[in-house]
Amino acid sequence: MTPDDITRPPCPVPGCAACTELAERREVAQAEYDRSAETDANVLLRQHLRREHRAHG
Repeated sequence: MTPDDITRPPCPVPGCAACTELAERREVAQAEYDRSAETDANVLLRQHLRREHRAHG
């Protein structure tokens, strides 16, 4: 799976505080059945992954 694969939720990078915060935000939204907030967290996590964790080849 690549960070641009929108068919699945993005996976946080272990040890990254920003990834952890966004994943926790998504989990809270899921628990509250707030699909809008869940989608927002996924979008923000994907953006973060592209900015901060894209492999530099």
